Parts: sequence; structure tokens; C-alpha cells
Amino acid sequence: MKKLLIASLLLLGTVASGLSQGRQVKVIALMNKASWCPVCQDHGMHFMQKIAPMVMKNPEVKMLVNDLSNDQTRASSMEMLKEAGITQFAEENDATGRIYFIDARTKKLLSTVSIAQSDREIMKAYKEALSKA
Repeated sequence: MKKLLIASLLLLGTVASGLSQGRQVKVIALMNKASWCPVCQDHGMHFMQKIAPMVMKNPEVKMLVNDLSNDQTRASSMEMLKEAGITQFAEENDATGRIYFIDARTKKLLSTVSIAQSDREIMKAYKEALSKA
């Protein structure tokens, strides 16, 4: 079920990105997750159901999920990271259960937050990133 939800959200993100080609992406929202991560297990589903859809509706934000569960999922995620131009950032910032809001132009960190934080704290980090971009 979780894999289906994540795959659906990734597909939705890809479609939304294609539809928003007219608008420039200002922020890349990178969520690092892993099947073995306790924070991801406890809070990942809530994040994907409540927060991710709101973030993905904004055409100025590109949402990416970096799956660090194993070598195969890392390799699959790497293609997406390359396309976004953030492979080095992702390699240097590989803590799971975190969302990194990255400036799409400079590839610099704007804000970061744990998915274990409250919805309010996550949205605060999201809005902070948008205001800086």
C-alpha cells in the first residue's frame, strides 16, 4: 500500500511538473526516505497524504522523493536527482525522514525540516523556502 501511494505521488509530481512548464520552478522539495527509517515509518504516510499534495499543487515547487532503502532504490532515485541537478546536494544531505527545500537555480539549501515535526512546522519551513527563492 505504501509503495503504491508513493508511486502514485511520484507520478502525480511528474504530471504536475509537465503541466507547469509555463512557470519556472523556484524550489525543489527533496524528501529522503527509507523503508528501515523509524521516522519515515511513523510519519511518512501522514506526510504523503496531508503535506505532499499541498506542496505538489504549487507549480513553483518540484517535489522529489529520494528512496535510500537499498542500492536498487538509490540507483532509481539517482536518475531523478540528476535530472534536477542535485546529485551532489543529495549525496551530502542523506539524512532520512527529512525534507530539504532547495533553491532550484542555485541548488543551495533554503530550509529543512523533519517529517516528524508538526504540520505547522513543516509548512513554516516550506513557506520560508518559498519566500527566500
